[in-house]
Amino acid sequence: MAFPTSCLAHLPVHGVWKTHPIGHDLANCTWRIENGEHQYIVKQYSHDAAFGRQTGDTIQLDALLAEQGIAPAVVYADEMTGVTVQEFLTGDVVASIFDPIQRAEQLAEAQLQVHQLDVDVRPWSLSERVQAYCNALEELKPGRGREARSDCESYANLFSAWEHGPRVFCHHDLSAEHVFFRPELKIIDWEYAGYGHPAFDVASTIVINDLYDDEIDTFIETYNQSAKHMIDREGLRDWIRLVALINRIWFQLQEALEAAEAEKREQKATAADSEQTTTA
Repeated sequence: MAFPTSCLAHLPVHGVWKTHPIGHDLANCTWRIENGEHQYIVKQYSHDAAFGRQTGDTIQLDALLAEQGIAPAVVYADEMTGVTVQEFLTGDVVASIFDPIQRAEQLAEAQLQVHQLDVDVRPWSLSERVQAYCNALEELKPGRGREARSDCESYANLFSAWEHGPRVFCHHDLSAEHVFFRPELKIIDWEYAGYGHPAFDVASTIVINDLYDDEIDTFIETYNQSAKHMIDREGLRDWIRLVALINRIWFQLQEALEAAEAEKREQKATAADSEQTTTA
């Protein structure tokens, strides 16, 4: 995806900007831009329908969370193009903590604060969102899409528990790289956030950060000290399996979309070569 240069005209300061790609997948692309004095993060969301999102929802969510002080300030946003410009954070991330037990404690404390947020956002269904993944995957890779749908059916009870269980605001992608804990708590990458089951969000954090048994024990103990809804270690195993399934489907969809994009680029290049040859 090309850098959205039109956003530069809306920055509060001007200059010659250098762009540095720092993240790229089909769901979003991220750049750091700097002009020698100022730095910002530019993000562009894409393929919203395939990833079960409605256009503009992520942009609105970024703004709401920035207002609550737990996410970077939003400098500019365009809901139609999915482009947002945010402040560049320079604090310490949880991933930089050397001791794994201390990392687990800090992650649990961050998760607690997320689960205590009151955010006025449109609710969404985990089952419907994953079905959107399966639908998009089936259009591109019919065999894989049908297999993914069948796998989801075997987890019907957990999808139902997500829908009808306790509801808290969840991050759903709480990597230690996403949590700035000093000088104050700030969290980034909220595009999968929304109200959901706290145990599913905790399971997601455990899987994303590849926590070991002693780290999981520390995480749960720290979390349960102040949590409204206690997390049961034994019951967490099923949620971890559900997270693993959804991650697998998401990555399969990502791979299929990348292949389809590459094929489109190749067809376009071939057509351009053919036109050039005909003209000559």
